[in-house]
Amino acid sequence: MSGRSVAALVACASVVAGCAGHASVLDSGRSALGRTPQRVGPAKAKREVRQSHSAWRLELAERARKDPRTRFPNLAPFLFRQRLAAAAHRYGFEVVSLRFLRPRQLAPEVVVRTKRYVELARAIPAIDAALNPRRPAGDDRLGWEYEGFWLEAEDEHGVPFLAVFDFMRGPGPGGGQWARSEPLYPFAHF
Repeated sequence: MSGRSVAALVACASVVAGCAGHASVLDSGRSALGRTPQRVGPAKAKREVRQSHSAWRLELAERARKDPRTRFPNLAPFLFRQRLAAAAHRYGFEVVSLRFLRPRQLAPEVVVRTKRYVELARAIPAIDAALNPRRPAGDDRLGWEYEGFWLEAEDEHGVPFLAVFDFMRGPGPGGGQWARSEPLYPFAHF
């Protein structure tokens, strides 16, 4: 085999390995308390995100019913769209859908798509801060732009790989995050 053939073979192997490594983050799994990571396949990912999304929407509705008086500043929808477009350009994702729910006021619900899974996961705190900003306040329940926020990211096949969400109306702040594997959690978790 000539030197050029060996170099071509090594280059092909590197590309294949790189592609496998890129996709492997989706299949590396999640672990709880030091257990062996459990793989989250596409069907399970879709099911878990659908359940989290349903629970988030129910919580928004319940809190709106119980606490109709709390007010949030609510960025104008066109400004939110501008910020979302700027984030999409900066972080390399496509906006799949954007809806503004109205439990009492606005609660943005965003779904994005990318092939850059880890890069997007690492950028989520900055994206979240740009889209759902919080003015400084001593109490974590205060200063938020919206009463609720949902941000879900899908891979190029439409399978969710992370979601972050919150609901701020009512007696205490709440929210959470979901990820298909450990490296994809955007915020610290236990």
